[in-house]
Amino acid sequence: MCGRCGGQPGRRLFPEQTSPGLNYAVVTGKLLDDPRQGGGPGGTPVLIMRIEFPVADPEHPRLLWTYASYEVEVPGDVGGRHVEELRKDAPVLVAGRLSERCSLEDGRASCRGAIVASLIHPGPPPDWQDSSPAPRFVP
Repeated sequence: MCGRCGGQPGRRLFPEQTSPGLNYAVVTGKLLDDPRQGGGPGGTPVLIMRIEFPVADPEHPRLLWTYASYEVEVPGDVGGRHVEELRKDAPVLVAGRLSERCSLEDGRASCRGAIVASLIHPGPPPDWQDSSPAPRFVP
């Protein structure tokens, strides 16, 4: 039993029964702002959060190339109480379908990338110490 989340430790299956396709992203990073309420396509209520994550240099994968950010839309049935506890600068893992959102502002159309989350998992607190040799969650 996990002391932090109350669930079983170890690997968890993706929420979908089939493996994710090419239009799927799994990203670890940190939140740029506190999550806020918003509307998805068709006006469905979603929780919107902006996540920033490091991008490795394509020629030298061990070197940091830049940081990227995506807007993440979290439907009401994803994440549970853990999502509501997230705040700015919190480490987080997000998995979901890549999508595009277009809007019309001042007569101009603008489009942006978005991740429609099917899995949200808060990262460990910054002061978390783990002596195991397994890879650690580092945004």
